[in-house]
Amino acid sequence: MRKHITLFLYLLSTLLFFGCDNDDDVEPTDEIETGATLTAAMGSDLVDQVYIDLSEGVMTSVAVNTWELAFENNGSAIKTNSAKKVAIAIPATTDFDEVTSDDDLVYSYDSSDGDLSATALDGWETNQPYVIDLGVDENGNALGIKKFIITATTSTTVSIQYAELDGSDAQSVDVELDGGDFTFYSLINSQTVEVEPANWDLVLTAVSVRTGAPCAAMGSSAVPGVNCDIYRLSASAITNTYQGVQVAVDNPFSELEEDDDPEAEINQQSIDSSNFDELGISDYNTIGASSSADAIGRTWLQILEPHSSGVYKVYDFITYIVKDVDGNYYKLRFLAYKGGDNAENGYPTFEYELLTE
Repeated sequence: MRKHITLFLYLLSTLLFFGCDNDDDVEPTDEIETGATLTAAMGSDLVDQVYIDLSEGVMTSVAVNTWELAFENNGSAIKTNSAKKVAIAIPATTDFDEVTSDDDLVYSYDSSDGDLSATALDGWETNQPYVIDLGVDENGNALGIKKFIITATTSTTVSIQYAELDGSDAQSVDVELDGGDFTFYSLINSQTVEVEPANWDLVLTAVSVRTGAPCAAMGSSAVPGVNCDIYRLSASAITNTYQGVQVAVDNPFSELEEDDDPEAEINQQSIDSSNFDELGISDYNTIGASSSADAIGRTWLQILEPHSSGVYKVYDFITYIVKDVDGNYYKLRFLAYKGGDNAENGYPTFEYELLTE
């Protein structure tokens, strides 16, 4: 289910110190530098999530279309797979069998910032039917709609029932919670799946982002998904705050507003203004760190107008100082978003460096 891509991030440098008169004065010293310029292959349609373990130098690529629901193992949160536009609607009825249509239902998405208190299933209840839009596949095709209900929970098990809206293909499953932070489940394949690696610091993933006006603000003229509440997928870097990852952000142009106008001042800035080379651990403390999962998020790039042109501005002048799950400090900056054989979208490239002082 996962592809482990081990990177050679430990570069061995042997420094020779030469004495004045004889070879006996030569003392080799081994230094290990952690850092590299890496490309996370999400794919042009953002079909892969790429988990990154900075201290071990490992990237783990996971196909997006492998799960829909994720159950928190030591809590009550339920995440949906925003990376493929999974959405949730709540019928008025509490009778599972009476749910036969999603007409007039309003779908909700997990917050793109990774906040577990702002998921589409925040405040979920047992024996309350839900309708789930299974999102899209790697080609953008709709995967359909199901209804489901959580019938019981224990510290080790979540019992769910789900079916097509007409009641066909009914399933009743006890999802056994595993030893990780979340247990991931596929309603399409009726099985738990392995997604998150044991150790990771950030994941480059797609998130569902609303564009245009919210339908609630448009009254009777609103047509969800047509003239309002339109959601697109956008690349984002979500940090593992669940395991204590924190980020301090050095942005020399923090006073400039986000803007998709190619001529906007912020979009004229370059890597020449970056403080990357000078920053150290003391700057992490001076700047102040954020524990928000989207402390990096989508702040490192902007799609420029006209959006149909597919031109992205990568803010390579921003440096992120990351305290990872192992307590190490790294500085990181993004350099590009396009890559691969055909210079496609979905290939974020970044460099990072271990900080020791």
